[in-house]
Amino acid sequence: MKKIVSNTVMFAMILAFINLFGYVFGVNNNLVGITILIILLVLMQEDLTQKPVENFMKLTSINLISGILTYFSSQNMWIGLVLNFLALSTIGYFFSSRLNKIMVVPFGLHYLFMLYNPVSGIDFNKRLIGLIAGAFLIMIVQFIVHRKNISQEEELLNPGPIDEFNSLYEPVRLFGREYAIHSIRGAYALRIGLITAATAFIVAFFNLQEGRWVVYTVFALTELYSEDCISRSKQRIQGTILGTLIVLVLFFFIKDTSLRAMIILVGGYLDSYTTNYRDKMICVTISVIASTALVNNTLYAAVNRVGYILVGTALALLVDKLIFQKQYKDYETLDTAN
Repeated sequence: MKKIVSNTVMFAMILAFINLFGYVFGVNNNLVGITILIILLVLMQEDLTQKPVENFMKLTSINLISGILTYFSSQNMWIGLVLNFLALSTIGYFFSSRLNKIMVVPFGLHYLFMLYNPVSGIDFNKRLIGLIAGAFLIMIVQFIVHRKNISQEEELLNPGPIDEFNSLYEPVRLFGREYAIHSIRGAYALRIGLITAATAFIVAFFNLQEGRWVVYTVFALTELYSEDCISRSKQRIQGTILGTLIVLVLFFFIKDTSLRAMIILVGGYLDSYTTNYRDKMICVTISVIASTALVNNTLYAAVNRVGYILVGTALALLVDKLIFQKQYKDYETLDTAN
């Protein structure tokens, strides 16, 4: 019962925050409010109050750079090909310092959501102000959550190796200087940068309607280790198909538009109870197809969603196999040896 109450209150607060953010910074920036909230929630498990000014400046810089790069990337697909690669490979490398994607996902989605929700003029100015305000809000919450200052964990915004072996670093000479690059993180950064940027370029080149679903899929399924890519790919396909079937059945019996719109919220609410990736994808699929079907044919939206997810999954698996594939044994062997 406590979980139901807490999840319900949290969901209501999330909706309130998104609406408030949209009211202040414009409805075209609603998705920015969502990603800022995701980043805020993820960062709550870390203590950034040890260096508040430095971390505020880092968050602000990351937000503004992402906002500016996505603005120019959305204007020209060729410029976007370069900028998207640089941005996403950088996010992939520096935010995977703990050899996981906990920080990569929120900041990567933050970038992609802005890329596929471009704004200009006054809305762009509001977006930049909103990004600064978002960084400020994150630090305020940090001081509330960590007011007793008892966390001694290393800060995630100060990327660095954590319990890693020197043998995993390889020297790379760039612009006349030599850098030590972590082999697993470096390979992951190149994969996620290449496949996401290339997919975004293809989507823009062919002007694919809802093609962003392919981009989101390749980003989500590109993993540090091949085993994770394979398992998550299976779960994403399973969740997408199950979620699609649920929407088709519900929309077959429910014809009222207002009730159909409620399904979007229900999917988002049920997502708070999910404990694995497959179930999360079921809820996400329900919300996405339901929202798309409100303005398009339901079957059309369902087929499009499944088709794009399958294409994105195939691309992610192909790139994982062909480009700098890394497996757990590449790390576990060194672990045993040490």
